[in-house]
Amino acid sequence: MQWRSAWARRVALPSLVALVAAGCSQNEGPNGPRIAALKIVSGSGQTGPSGTLLPQPLVVRVADQRDEPVEGAVVSFAVGGGTGVTTPQVDTADANGFAQTTYRLGGSLGVQTVTATFADLPAVSFAINATTAPASKLAVNSGDAQTSKVGNALTNEITVKVTDAFDNPKTGVPVAFAVLTGGGTVSSPTVLSDAQGISRVRWTLGTIAGTQALSASAGSITPLSFTATATPEAVAQILVISGAGQTGTPGGPLADSIVVKVADQFGNGVGGVTVDWAASAGSGSVSPSTTVSKSTGRTAAKWTIGSNGGPMSLTATAGTVSATISGAAFVVFESITAGGRSTCAIDDGGVLYCWGFNGDGQLGIGQDAAGSGPIYAVPQAVPPIGNQTFATMNGGLFHSCAVTFSHIAYCWGDNNNGQLGIGSNTRSVNSPNSIKPAIPFISVSAGRVHSCGISIGGRGYCWGDNERGQLGASIAFDTTTVPGSTLITFHDANAPVELGSPFGAGTYFFGPWDWSAIAAGGVHTCAIRQGGAAYCWGLGREGQLGNGANLVDGYFPQLVSGGNVFDSVAAGYKHSCALTGAGAVWCWGDNADGQLGNAGNAGSNIPVAVGGSLVFGSISAGYGHTCGLLATGEAYCWGRNSKGQLGNGSTTSQNAPVAVAGGLRFKNLGAGDFHTCGVTTGNVAYCWGDNEYGTVGDGSQAQRTAPTKIRFQR
Repeated sequence: MQWRSAWARRVALPSLVALVAAGCSQNEGPNGPRIAALKIVSGSGQTGPSGTLLPQPLVVRVADQRDEPVEGAVVSFAVGGGTGVTTPQVDTADANGFAQTTYRLGGSLGVQTVTATFADLPAVSFAINATTAPASKLAVNSGDAQTSKVGNALTNEITVKVTDAFDNPKTGVPVAFAVLTGGGTVSSPTVLSDAQGISRVRWTLGTIAGTQALSASAGSITPLSFTATATPEAVAQILVISGAGQTGTPGGPLADSIVVKVADQFGNGVGGVTVDWAASAGSGSVSPSTTVSKSTGRTAAKWTIGSNGGPMSLTATAGTVSATISGAAFVVFESITAGGRSTCAIDDGGVLYCWGFNGDGQLGIGQDAAGSGPIYAVPQAVPPIGNQTFATMNGGLFHSCAVTFSHIAYCWGDNNNGQLGIGSNTRSVNSPNSIKPAIPFISVSAGRVHSCGISIGGRGYCWGDNERGQLGASIAFDTTTVPGSTLITFHDANAPVELGSPFGAGTYFFGPWDWSAIAAGGVHTCAIRQGGAAYCWGLGREGQLGNGANLVDGYFPQLVSGGNVFDSVAAGYKHSCALTGAGAVWCWGDNADGQLGNAGNAGSNIPVAVGGSLVFGSISAGYGHTCGLLATGEAYCWGRNSKGQLGNGSTTSQNAPVAVAGGLRFKNLGAGDFHTCGVTTGNVAYCWGDNEYGTVGDGSQAQRTAPTKIRFQR
């Protein structure tokens, strides 16, 4: 059956309608039948989402007692509570007695009713089952605006409520949760809403302090956002923000303040924390000495560095945590020496600096020897004893020696064989110790495991290992044990013994002679007597004594052949060189790497002239290479170059002098085992060659084949 539309107009018989309205009894009257009933025809029992229009109209029929339609009857449709809407609210019965309306469900869930009435007849009610509408709203239910420590879970859950347009809860709706800022996590990325429309997650804050955000979304519904405040954890570290690594004028303030950040384990600043500042010994002062961190965790202080050059440090401390900040003062170097695995230099104020390997305390900086290290790849100031200032120094394999302006000699480093000359064989000494007895020296030379020096009176002294007679002293002569023979015994010495003096009682077995220069080499020693004659003694197997023989034990000074008059002498590991007053260099001994500089590789037990017709002003001998300075300051080197120690930009050995790269002019030069160093006429120090142990002093451990500027210089 088809129903007419709800808004169709109808025309009723006036007399019948009037009769119906009169409310007569159900018996026939003089004017015709009375209404018997108002009945529901269709539409009741439908189900639909709240807020939607029912698919079928609500239809009633008005009929008399004979079931004849009452056309024109005016029927009213009223919603039984709630927000539903009937359209129309009043309808007139058609010729078949039918009246109808459409119904848009209200927002309440469950049974909704629509009541139809006509005149005083009993009303009839339609029962409609309202279900929830599609999810259309998300609302914050709980958990917003909480505060907790970074990295911690919030105390309360994050909950959202999913509803339809009429705020009816929606169950089974997937709600997605995602962290927007702060880097935190949620217990589940998607959660279905429960019977109350609630979706809930646990939010663990990220490690960044401040406001963090979380979003909740469900399909096309406008998403929500939650915020939480993450506060820092307890102080766990101090971070250096700026100002570290500056270099300034000794005794002056650094250009930039030192800025640090008091932070938790995640790097978040912690405010209101007291920071104590303290400069290490010799590193100057800090102002103010106590500061309080700002809300960002930052605080700052001004650092006035110490009066000596080289590295400095200060410490910022907050409770049990601290940070060390490095800085430095400019150094102006005056002279330099290259040892086995270390380098030492003297600045223009007589302050001593050393760097490189410190396994035997050879840097003299007061740090205990550690066998395999540590390594200091930049200059370290040697703490002075009193007002001592140094005039000269020299580096050996694992020990070093220096002489002050007041002619007091000091040595430090390895002392297994007594090579420090301090009167004992203490394994190692990590700071300068004065030689005993207190002989006034003008120079000291450190060899492999022995040392020698010249006093201001011109007397020569040696101490340390004497395995091959390299001390030129401390020798016992026994003529009684084997009749007709002399038994010679070499004894080590842990204090200076004058050249020619025997071990124990007895007379000088040579000399005493006056000397002008001395050089301790590998296992031999060379010296120049006043007048210019050169002598060598000790191990001579490679011809390094220069006397025309290859002696194993040349304990007695051997006159170097050739009759040259020399001004200075240098002793390498197995070769020796000397410089004449005219600037000619003569070398003798081992020549496997070309260290004699005569364009060949054959060893020689007599002096051979270094080729090239160069006029030298000074010389220095290393393990297997030799270097010299021309009178005009240009540097030349020759011999072994496996580590770039010749400084010519390559690692190819050379048997004749080659110019050191860079065109620099030097005023002194020192050849070590596998590296070389020099100070220019402008007082700038450079090193090159092996840098495995930081001996170049540029802050790295990379091999350098050309002059490389040492740190902390302008």
